[in-house]
Amino acid sequence: MALKDILALVDDKLEAVFHRKEPDAKKARKNAIATIETARKQFGSVDPVRGRKVWKVSNEVVSFTPGYVIAERSVSYVPAERFNDFLDKLEAAINAGELDDALLADEKAEQPVKVRKPRGPLSPEVLAARRAKMAAKK
Repeated sequence: MALKDILALVDDKLEAVFHRKEPDAKKARKNAIATIETARKQFGSVDPVRGRKVWKVSNEVVSFTPGYVIAERSVSYVPAERFNDFLDKLEAAINAGELDDALLADEKAEQPVKVRKPRGPLSPEVLAARRAKMAAKK
């Protein structure tokens, strides 16, 4: 009787709720600002750029791909001479919290819970091979 009462309180559907992490706007803003600072530093450098870039230049136009959507655009095209102004205004918008929904969109999406399946027993052939290998080591 008591076991039935205990099991009546258990809900396996709550596993997804248990593993879900609440989105952190402050952390997302910090990462976005770091990306902007890196892009600004790389863009102003005369040395070859090392590492991942979120921008490309072609024909005096900069293609900026920040990893989140800005006004329904995943890529923003900006004149090269105005790119630093664009980064300044983007940084101000992020600091003001205007892009929190875009920054948190990936985190708010439902992430599937990965459930590991238990490994099955080893086949007799594999067991025999392992035993023979261990016996050879002795």
